[in-house]
Amino acid sequence: MDGENIVQKLNHYGRRLWQSCSLFWQWWSRQLLSLLPPHLSRRLLGQKQRLAIYPGQDGYRLALEPQGEQLTLTGAPAQADALDRLLKQADSTHLCLPAGELLFTRISLPAATAGNLANVLRFEMDRHTPFSADQVYFGFKAAPREKDNPQLQVSLLLAPKSQVDPMLAELEELGLAPATLHDADHPEAPAIPLPVTRSAAALKAGRMKNLNGALVLVMLFLLIAVPLYQRQNRIDSLDAQLNIPKQRAEQAAALKQQLEELQQSRQFLARERTSRPAVLPLLDELTRQLPDHTWLSRFELLDGAVQIRGESANASELIGLLEASPLFFDVRFSSPVTNNPATNKDRFMIDARFGEEASL
Repeated sequence: MDGENIVQKLNHYGRRLWQSCSLFWQWWSRQLLSLLPPHLSRRLLGQKQRLAIYPGQDGYRLALEPQGEQLTLTGAPAQADALDRLLKQADSTHLCLPAGELLFTRISLPAATAGNLANVLRFEMDRHTPFSADQVYFGFKAAPREKDNPQLQVSLLLAPKSQVDPMLAELEELGLAPATLHDADHPEAPAIPLPVTRSAAALKAGRMKNLNGALVLVMLFLLIAVPLYQRQNRIDSLDAQLNIPKQRAEQAAALKQQLEELQQSRQFLARERTSRPAVLPLLDELTRQLPDHTWLSRFELLDGAVQIRGESANASELIGLLEASPLFFDVRFSSPVTNNPATNKDRFMIDARFGEEASL
């Protein structure tokens, strides 16, 4: 039971937390959207505003749909501000004519023409209507084709150019450039695309809309970029402060490495010095042990052994003299002793070892 109570409480708190987060997000998103221009907030919410133009006897009636704001345009200068306001709020502009001024019909075409309906209708216009393709603006919409039906049902809406072109010229002078033409009495009729000739006022309104959008984007960019820039500056400042101890640490590491290299070199020299025998003590000992009638012609050290050559008046006594020295052991002649007739002395060659074993 305790486990079930805990699970129920967790579920209850989780639902409450989720509801609180949802309410907060709804409030926060409304606050953010309220800071944006109305036309941009409508675009973010997916609400498109259409400016519909209805010709009448007193001028043109403009209706912002679905918002419902209307304006009867007579060309008075005082209406310029109201027109600019409607153009800024509208996402698209359309001309709406009554059914009596248009021709709305349905025709059947082979299903094979579905991929090239515009060109087919342009070539076949005079067969299905009283007009040629050069005399009218037209729009079409194909109905979904049944699987086994070889025919394609096409809705066709026509507007004579002789009637529409004067209206487009008047609207251009008023600063309006509708993109499409619609049947005001048949909403299901297809739209007719119109040649768009943007006037100076329309260009100005478009530039203002683009400018407003650009300003909003700049503001959003600044809201994001300024904190990031400040954070990056803080990071750069901390990096600059850390570079000083970092450089000192690198210098200390370099000095430590140099010290280790010097110590290794010193130890190497010490090892080499201790591994090699001292020559001067050996020469001094030989000088002390050899008698005055003996002289040396060669002295050589070879891996813990010494070899001497020379002449002596009594070479046989040299072995005993060197054996008596605490530095030498294993003293022997390495070649027979010979006599030098020129000096009447003995030629000798003696090998001896030296080192710690000599004192044992």
